[in-house]
Amino acid sequence: MRRFFQRLVVRIAAAVLLVVIGGMLTVWLFNQRVTETEVRQTVITTLQAETPASFLVTGVLDITATTTVENTKYLFPDLLRLDLGTTRARVRLPGRVAYGFDVSVLRPEDIVLGEDGVVEVALPDLRVFSVEPELEAMEIETDVGWARTHARSGQRTTQRAMEVAQRALREQAEKHLQNTTQPRINTAEALQRMLTPALQAAGMDEPQFRFRVGPHLVMEPEG
Repeated sequence: MRRFFQRLVVRIAAAVLLVVIGGMLTVWLFNQRVTETEVRQTVITTLQAETPASFLVTGVLDITATTTVENTKYLFPDLLRLDLGTTRARVRLPGRVAYGFDVSVLRPEDIVLGEDGVVEVALPDLRVFSVEPELEAMEIETDVGWARTHARSGQRTTQRAMEVAQRALREQAEKHLQNTTQPRINTAEALQRMLTPALQAAGMDEPQFRFRVGPHLVMEPEG
């Protein structure tokens, strides 16, 4: 009988101890839980700290634009229309494009802490930040018409082709951002690297992210 009571006392004591430990653990977890408000504040503060000019660059593109401009001149175009030749300039211009998004557009309601603990961020549309043509690597081919001069039509046509090529770099970059997913993947990964340490410092153990980039695409970078 004594052994029975001893075992009963031990079991009751163990149960009480588990309850106490469980309660302490619950209180500790509750105190350690990061609220949605804290997550929102941490995300926005971190992004703003990294972007003093409000635009966050999340990736770069190396692209090349190739343009051809032609200029044909005629003698007495309304009468004889004598062809004096066509001057043609072909320009191949590589460049580097930086892209990202405007942090000032990001609102607190765009950041949600899900019930599963995943931090979901709805990002603004990606935009081109800067276009830097690599003029030292530019290739130019100019053919001057038989009755034309390089000093006049050759230089003017070449200059025009260079201007068209620089505009083509930006247009090509904008189309790339609209039609491909890689820039969005790069943006999600860049934000994960940037926000993880900040959220860990705020009390999240292993932050998990879900980024909404555009109306339909959802990126969940691996931790």
